[in-house]
Amino acid sequence: MAKIAFNVSELNNYIKKLISMDYILRDITITGEVTNLNIHNNGNIYFSLKDKFARIDAMTSQDDVNIEFFDGVKVMAKGTVTYYERSGRIFLYATEIELDGEGNLYQKYLKLKEKLKDEGLFDASHKKKIKKYPSSIGIITSTSGAAIKDVVNLFRKRNKTCDIYVFPSLVQGDVASCNLIRGVKYFNEVNKVDTIIIARGGGSFEDLFAFNDESLAREIFASKIPVISAVGHEIDYTICDFVSDLRAATPTNAAELATISEDEILSQLSKKLSDLNNLMERRISYSHIKLINLYKNISLENQVHKINFMTRNLLYRETLLNNSIKKILQNYCYGLQNKRFYLQNFKLNKSKKIENYSYKLKNISVKLNSKLGKDRENLNFNKKLLNYYFKSQIKDKIDKFNDYGKFILDYDLEERLKKEKERLNFLNIRLNSAYEKINKVEILTEDGLELNSAKNVKIGEIISLKFKDGSVKSKVQKVKMRD
Repeated sequence: MAKIAFNVSELNNYIKKLISMDYILRDITITGEVTNLNIHNNGNIYFSLKDKFARIDAMTSQDDVNIEFFDGVKVMAKGTVTYYERSGRIFLYATEIELDGEGNLYQKYLKLKEKLKDEGLFDASHKKKIKKYPSSIGIITSTSGAAIKDVVNLFRKRNKTCDIYVFPSLVQGDVASCNLIRGVKYFNEVNKVDTIIIARGGGSFEDLFAFNDESLAREIFASKIPVISAVGHEIDYTICDFVSDLRAATPTNAAELATISEDEILSQLSKKLSDLNNLMERRISYSHIKLINLYKNISLENQVHKINFMTRNLLYRETLLNNSIKKILQNYCYGLQNKRFYLQNFKLNKSKKIENYSYKLKNISVKLNSKLGKDRENLNFNKKLLNYYFKSQIKDKIDKFNDYGKFILDYDLEERLKKEKERLNFLNIRLNSAYEKINKVEILTEDGLELNSAKNVKIGEIISLKFKDGSVKSKVQKVKMRD
């Protein structure tokens, strides 16, 4: 019996039909790490998805990718598994791609962390100081977890005088952040404590994601009471850790940071007591020595010696004072005598000067009176002389005026004016003739003929102008006849 054989095309076609008819492969979601990433110019993205043991080729459209896509990122791709007949390859055509679980949440965590950091919520200048000796502490945590028991037990061992208040809250899930916010508001508004601790035990990144809530971070930042964040283990970091006033590696570490143990208090008190005793002993010893010295200073013999010394010192200073007063008085007396002598000389000199000035004034007065008398006589004489002169002049003028009057009456005025007019006409004629000779301009053609009219001149003709002091040659450019 002959065996039935398939060629490659038939086999590949059969495999493609089997894959296309499988309803699971038509709508499947695969998680894996991106590798061999190739972003093509045609708008498609070619890549591979792999895990520890296997790999599958995949492709998608750039329009379907809304995340930061790079080699090594873990994604969750939803699409259809198909078989490419020509190369015999199976690949995934992805229609939706998002970050895989923790990767997607971690991107949100990083964006929120960067946003709050830029707003200044993590700045050290906003951190409030944790009270060293609190009287009450508020804890926000789950009452069913092991963390609350460890924290309370450690509080009781370290300090029995501090009151502990617990606000029950969910620490995982979608509504956990709302419970935590109510706890912070409760301790700020209702039951005010010295320190607030937000605590939770360890867990995965998704389990701790409630502590990366933006509203919770802003509520912690706005809290008037200092907040200690004790979420997860030492390697776990949340937004709550960055915005709180202090981060504790674990919940039990928060209890150690929030309070001081009774042993430490007793140790500090013992040290303070020892320091105080030493200080008191030193003060007493110093005061004892000071008292002995004071007693020595107030002994009778010492006081007599001091009195004698002070008496001698007082007498010495009295002598110095008397000598100083005498010297000062002598200096003042000497100065007063000099001033007195100066004033006497000044009075004598000034009186002599005043006598000289009065004598000079008398002489000036006599001379002025004499000069005024002479001037007055001269004025009277000049007045008489002027009167005589004016009278004689007026008489002469009157006589001459009368003579002129007789002359005018006897003189023929019309005949005289006629002759004078004829003389002036003759002079005018002579003057015009002389003016014409002086200012006469001769205009000649190139042939030397005299020009007397503008109509005899042609345009472009060269003419000569002869003046009294020289001649000018010019070319006729325009001829304009007078109307």
